[in-house]
Amino acid sequence: MNLDLVYEELLPHTVDAVWGVLTDAASISAWLMRTPDFQPVVGARFRLKTQRLSESGWVEAEVTELDPPRRMVWAWSVAHDAQLTTVTFELTPEDEGTRLKLTHVGEIDPFVGTLLTEGWPGRLELLRRSLD
Repeated sequence: MNLDLVYEELLPHTVDAVWGVLTDAASISAWLMRTPDFQPVVGARFRLKTQRLSESGWVEAEVTELDPPRRMVWAWSVAHDAQLTTVTFELTPEDEGTRLKLTHVGEIDPFVGTLLTEGWPGRLELLRRSLD
């Protein structure tokens, strides 16, 4: 399956506040998945604890791009032998706050792709609540 997800949210918060919840391990653990080792550094590898996306129980990821506080890109894999997908977070300041654009693209197992398609909106709602 070719995953090609794009979600945009207008958040009534500053770019710095949104960037903070996107780049802090405790915040990511609260709105996305538990991560014991995330660091906002290019080349940093980290894991996200999942209940449903992976047989191992972990999503393996790496920060591949970082342009604080505007853009961060992760390479993401749900299995050791799976192709990498790409998760991109882009922040744009607007009069009403910050526009967050999240994209998740790449070839992925159809079952996992369906879980991600259904799961990202709820995770973004948790992100919104963590800012409020």
